[in-house]
Parts: sequence; C-alpha cells; structure tokens
Amino acid sequence: MNPGLATAVALGLLSASCSEPPKKPVPPLDPSKVIKDDKPPVETAVISKPGSLTRMPLGDLYQLVQKNAALIYDVRPAFYYKLSHIPGAKNWPKTGFEGQLAQRETEIRAANTDNTPVVLYCTDLACPDAITVATALVERGHTVSVLQGGYEAWKIAAQ
Repeated sequence: MNPGLATAVALGLLSASCSEPPKKPVPPLDPSKVIKDDKPPVETAVISKPGSLTRMPLGDLYQLVQKNAALIYDVRPAFYYKLSHIPGAKNWPKTGFEGQLAQRETEIRAANTDNTPVVLYCTDLACPDAITVATALVERGHTVSVLQGGYEAWKIAAQ
C-alpha cells in the first residue's frame, strides 16, 4: 500500500473516532517557556492597512485570547483541531479553504471593519499552511496575521 494512502486511511479512522475534547480554561502563559525569536519581527501585529499580512507574536495572541478579542483560525486538518486547539479558534483546514471561503470571508470582513485581529495558525514554524491561506486572503484584500511558531509554540508556552 502507498505510504501516503496508509497515513490518510489511519488519520481518517482516528478522526472518525475522536470527539472534541472538553473545553478547558486558558492556562497561564509561562514566560520562561516562550521561544524567543532573536530576529526582530518584520512587521508588528498591529493592523496597518487592508490587504496586509503580519506576524503575531505568541504573547500578543495570548492577551487577545484572554480578552476574547481576536478571530482565530486553525488551518490544520480537522483531526488535529479535534485533538487540541487554541481556545476560541475555529477550524478552517487549508484543504477546505475554497468550500468555507464565503462564510469565513464575511467573518473576516466584519473583524477587519471592527479592527479585531484575524489570526491564522498551523502546526509549527515549518508548516506552510497558515502562510498559504493568509496569502490567499491578503490577495482578496483582507488584513490577517500568522501566529509565530504555530500551535506548537502555544502548547509549549502553556505547559
């Protein structure tokens, strides 16, 4: 059997048997576990103009999550979202981008109008999915941010 097909079948079986974990309160962020990026950010997470892409530092997202003040999209496959995700995040897998675009675009437009940050994340620094979806949204005139370090950074900092 093709190894890629075997993985897809296994993930499909696992995702079919997984239910969403119970909601937990957002744990405090341990600053000592935040991975420091020695490079200065290219742009800040401040919304600057329509159709722009910025990087969202982990600490900034944590504060927004505490206040329920951001529109957050987890672009990882639904299987990973069901296992765990950032509180308040909505699942919008990259593979389902086109199918959910109309609904999500309405949410994003409203968030941009209200100056509510729109943040996308995927697995980690090596995962290109958040950048791919964010770039497609920016090309459509939306202002979005991508979480630096992805879900892995969030998970490490929240332990």
